[in-house]
Amino acid sequence: MKQVAEYTKREFIRVLSADEKFAAIEELAAVFAGSSVCGDLGALVESLREREKIMSTGIGFGIAIPHAKIASVKEIAFAVGISPRGISYDSMDGEPVHLIILVAAGERQHKDYLRMLSNIMTILKNPAVKERIISSQSPDEVLAILKSAPGK
Repeated sequence: MKQVAEYTKREFIRVLSADEKFAAIEELAAVFAGSSVCGDLGALVESLREREKIMSTGIGFGIAIPHAKIASVKEIAFAVGISPRGISYDSMDGEPVHLIILVAAGERQHKDYLRMLSNIMTILKNPAVKERIISSQSPDEVLAILKSAPGK
């Protein structure tokens, strides 16, 4: 199993301009454009939207983890979206979201998908690590935090 940081790239990390969850999901999914991750970004966004309609992926503590497993995803990956001001996200605790981890996986990547989600949760449940990511100044800094985080 690869380390969590190996499933993302600096190009997949950004400060979000969106202030609403569906706009944030679209903005974050767009980071995969031109990469080998997903052959159909429209299908990815639609799958993520449908998942949100069933139940919000805003898990509380300022974190949301929208995720989808679809056929057009060829390479399991995640994107990191940071919103210092917060996004209205219909989270379980009613609080705005400051950190969105968007996970994309192929239909046959179930085991890696579950491991990656579990490892991401282990990293983010450390409040100090989560806050360091939110206040980071660059994608390279986020990658360094992910690489050095306990539970990676």
